[in-house]
Amino acid sequence: MKKWIIPALAGLTLAPFSNAADLAYLYKDMRIMGMGGANVSSGGYSSSVFSNPAGIANLPTDHGLIVDFLGINMTASDGSIDIVNDLSDAIDSDNEDEIVDVLEKYSGVRTHIDIANYSSMSNNDGNYAWSIGLLAATDINLTPHANSIDGILEVQSRGYGGLTAALAYTFEKFGNGNLQVGLGAKYLFQKSFEGKLTPADLLNGDDLGDELRDKMEKDSDGYSIDLGAIYQFYYMKDLKPAIGLSVMNIGSLDFDDNYGRQPTTVNIGASIEPNIPFIKKTRIALDYVDVFNANEYRIYNLDENDEVSYSDYEDSDFMKRLRFGISGLIYDNSWSSLEIATGLYQGGVTAGVDFTASVFRIGFSTYEEQTGPKHGDEVDRRYSLNLSVAW
Repeated sequence: MKKWIIPALAGLTLAPFSNAADLAYLYKDMRIMGMGGANVSSGGYSSSVFSNPAGIANLPTDHGLIVDFLGINMTASDGSIDIVNDLSDAIDSDNEDEIVDVLEKYSGVRTHIDIANYSSMSNNDGNYAWSIGLLAATDINLTPHANSIDGILEVQSRGYGGLTAALAYTFEKFGNGNLQVGLGAKYLFQKSFEGKLTPADLLNGDDLGDELRDKMEKDSDGYSIDLGAIYQFYYMKDLKPAIGLSVMNIGSLDFDDNYGRQPTTVNIGASIEPNIPFIKKTRIALDYVDVFNANEYRIYNLDENDEVSYSDYEDSDFMKRLRFGISGLIYDNSWSSLEIATGLYQGGVTAGVDFTASVFRIGFSTYEEQTGPKHGDEVDRRYSLNLSVAW
């Protein structure tokens, strides 16, 4: 039986995971993705350290120590189960022709699967806020191609993890509002996998793991400093307007230019929190990320034998960088809470729901990733499930 092979592609060593043609990211909180991925000026979660470290200054002050433990996010492309099952069955048949048939059936269809765990401890005492986290993640992108004699399976994958920390301070009565400033730091290591597998490679089940490592594995590590600020205006207090700015990944998270590299980006955002009857807290946010187009679009040359060859091109698409979202905290008491969200992420509609009962949290969201060089070229609808313990 060789049905373990496809899951193993997402479980080698640290479990590979990939960005494919996504704009670079390290962690996508499903609560934030449900509201269009907009969080630069609103914050309020421990995971805000991945968009703006100043955002932890908006963590609740009445919860004491906030702990998110074993927060597992699982995300998959629409139709990914069908592709993985068909490919697994073809591999299990020991028939190379059946593998070629599957590659032809799904030729050009990108499949994305990722699993991430971000555990953290945070606290906000009003003026000072801090957060410490541990990230362990994996994602994988598979794209079958039938434009060669036998077909190939394109792979971009990575497994990574490390430590994060952030400290924020609020300057009250700073001009016409409150100024929140944040400093973040990350140290991460990763194993990246870029290349292609032939039908013969896929049938070589006993040695596939070693072959993947020999052909594709690249080890790298790096650190970064993150800076951020949020300004909350005094005027229009019923709306609580705010603007945000962050500069993320200042340092060496380019990971030797391997797959999964994180460029230094400048991000801006604006938000309001209007008072709406019967809703405890409402947030409306608009972000524009990677203002100076530091991200690049990578295209691989799949005709070469074993060497990975690619070219990086400028990625400056406006819609891919735009996020807009609305979230509503329906209720929040001592034992449970319910939050719903919707928005626009890269031009596609998003939706999410997050429910907490006692120390258990479950959430669901969906969003659409633009994986082509321009908005609308290639669209990947994804669905995410979160299970975690939090208090």
